[in-house]
Amino acid sequence: METPIQSKEMPIRKYCVANFTALRNYETKTGVSNNPEYLQIEGVPCKVIKYDSVTNMITLNSLTNTISRCFKISREEFDINFTEINPDSDGDLHLNAYPIPINISEFDKREEVKSLEKNIKTIITNETVDKRVRKIFKDKLFQLIQSQGAPYITITDYNKFKDGEISLSTHKRFGNEIFNRNYRWCPPIDITYEEYLKSPSYPAPLGIRPKDFCLPSELIITMNELINQIVNFDGIGDISFEEMKKILPFIHKKEHCCKYCGEKIDIEKYCSEYKSCDNYIEICHRDPNSRFLPRNMYWGHGDCNRRQGGYSETDRMNDGVRLMWVNGIIDRETYEGMLSSITVQN
Repeated sequence: METPIQSKEMPIRKYCVANFTALRNYETKTGVSNNPEYLQIEGVPCKVIKYDSVTNMITLNSLTNTISRCFKISREEFDINFTEINPDSDGDLHLNAYPIPINISEFDKREEVKSLEKNIKTIITNETVDKRVRKIFKDKLFQLIQSQGAPYITITDYNKFKDGEISLSTHKRFGNEIFNRNYRWCPPIDITYEEYLKSPSYPAPLGIRPKDFCLPSELIITMNELINQIVNFDGIGDISFEEMKKILPFIHKKEHCCKYCGEKIDIEKYCSEYKSCDNYIEICHRDPNSRFLPRNMYWGHGDCNRRQGGYSETDRMNDGVRLMWVNGIIDRETYEGMLSSITVQN
């Protein structure tokens, strides 16, 4: 366990957790940023970077920010906004907002994600690599790293609400608990609007959709798998593959197919068909209720993903077998046997 940061006047633990979401300006070389951001998010752990006993100011870095996005806060304000926490003997932080413990090493793993992102950007500008592959990486990189959500209120409207300049009718919804885009290690949020209204953070966002959630260390593994799938799309030549392997040594030859239809992903169709850059391939969940992990994520056809809808593969298999039985294609014994096989497989 790490030694707490201490001053002569008062000790302060190395980690804390935000009590509610709030806007903060991050530190720059010349002062602070011009525009505030949601650097403080309810339930998210922060690392204490520095405690200045002279000014009584504390410098914090939230897990959901980059390492360079640090902000200062007075000790008095800190005691209102944050709760000090200690990791256990394994370095794990046990937090109410997260379904799993967060090891303190995850703060450093963010840099590995950043390094992987940098390598992909290097490929995007490498003209030796097939331009079709570079286009896919350019179009889809942000989908790998960031969660997707729904538009939420602007910071201007948030400030107006906090200042009492916006009044709401009884039935008007205001605010959204889900960030439109943020890192995948934000808290996974699955609450009703009525529960959201009771949050101390309202009307600020709280986190991301559960199916988008993973920790930095998990994202690295998932990204490696999804990247390897891309470089194995049908139609990519050996010269491009070997050039990418110089930058991404983990990639290897492995045939990839859409797991819903079993057909290969044709890179030519991504770049040649009308609106194909938006619709031909998508990141698919085998189970939309599960997390952003390698066993659950793959590149598949957009049409197949829409066919699956918001259901898991197991749901669709059960429906298919039931339809075969209902329509007399299989008998009841076969139907029950197939259902049993589906249950055992999953």
